[in-house]
Amino acid sequence: MREKDVLGKIVREWLEAQGLEGNMVIGLSFAADIIVLALAILITDFISRKVLVNLIKRIVSKTKTHWDDYFYEQRVFINAAHIVPALVVKAILPFIFSEMAAGLANFITVVINIYIVVLVAVIINKSLKALENLSEDDSSKLQNQQIRAVSQVLRILTVFIGLLVIVSIIFHVRIGGLLGGLAGATAILILIFQDTINGMLANFQINMYDLINKGDWITFDKYGVDGDVVSIDLTTVKVRNWDKTISSVPAKAFVSDSFVNWRGMQETNARRIKRNILIDIRSIDFATQEMLERFKKVDLVKNYIDEKQSEIVAYNQKNGINSEFPVNGRRQTNVGIYRAYVHAYLTNHPKIETSLSLMVRQLQPNDKGLPIEVYCFSNDIVWAHYEDIQADIFDHLFAATKFFGLRLYQSPGGYDLEDIKLLN
Repeated sequence: MREKDVLGKIVREWLEAQGLEGNMVIGLSFAADIIVLALAILITDFISRKVLVNLIKRIVSKTKTHWDDYFYEQRVFINAAHIVPALVVKAILPFIFSEMAAGLANFITVVINIYIVVLVAVIINKSLKALENLSEDDSSKLQNQQIRAVSQVLRILTVFIGLLVIVSIIFHVRIGGLLGGLAGATAILILIFQDTINGMLANFQINMYDLINKGDWITFDKYGVDGDVVSIDLTTVKVRNWDKTISSVPAKAFVSDSFVNWRGMQETNARRIKRNILIDIRSIDFATQEMLERFKKVDLVKNYIDEKQSEIVAYNQKNGINSEFPVNGRRQTNVGIYRAYVHAYLTNHPKIETSLSLMVRQLQPNDKGLPIEVYCFSNDIVWAHYEDIQADIFDHLFAATKFFGLRLYQSPGGYDLEDIKLLN
């Protein structure tokens, strides 16, 4: 390297030609080297900032793509431009310092190498951060990808590798030797970073099985969570609840515990309605001819009653059933006709999605009566609208029970007890 000390030779020869000798020549030659080095740094840095950075800024502003805007905001291109002066200075060092300043030249080389490593690590980290921001853009193709969690892992690895390289440069040790020395401390490192490792594995599983994405509405009873996913980080998932509070749930919980993701509802644009109507069993009875005639005035069940009655009459006649007693053979009941009415009412309701499951069924009777379960889907998933639709439907169905001679079950309350006292 010292044979390339062209500038030093020129300066020394010129100083000797001026009649200077010995230490004076050496001192002035060294000062000239420092001045030239400083000028080289200033000039290359000025060119880099004023020329390269401005050129990059113009290119970014003229492109139609958005990804480069995120990289420019994170100063990725600016930091990359700062590498140029470092490389230029490192290249011209052999032409500046004389053999007597070899120690200083080596020190400056080490500093420049460390500076370059730090810049590369910063560029990688800034690039990953730009990708995170890009993935949060609604128009980006990277939306709903687990970029944030993977980015955080890579950023940690970048810092770790950068530190290893810096130690290797300072102590002139190969990276392989450093890694070998760290092998004995692996157990301790795993213990220290166990949450990070578990979170990383959980994030890979979340991404692999597509368990959650940013923007998904989830319900996690164990952690009292009910709201939209805000972010998926390395170790935690942040959720904005409907009361505007923010909950942080461990990422590994989404792999090991049970939770509800309402994404399917949002994708099908339909939300399930599942609720019971409790019928007092004592109000259930066979439908008399008078009741049938009255029920047939309801448009929604008229055809059902006629078809069902024709089927029952044909069956009873075929099997010689004595129709004098209602318990003989087959008979229609007020609760059966009511179920048919509820089904027809839901089928004709403009806010019910009939292409999905729609059922009105009996559940196991219990001490609260006979549960009639309504199972269907509304075609409006906006929460406020959904609640209004559900309330309107059951307002109507509750009121309709009286028309069919049925009573709703309700536990005795204060007014019921007052009535009992009055009777006594």
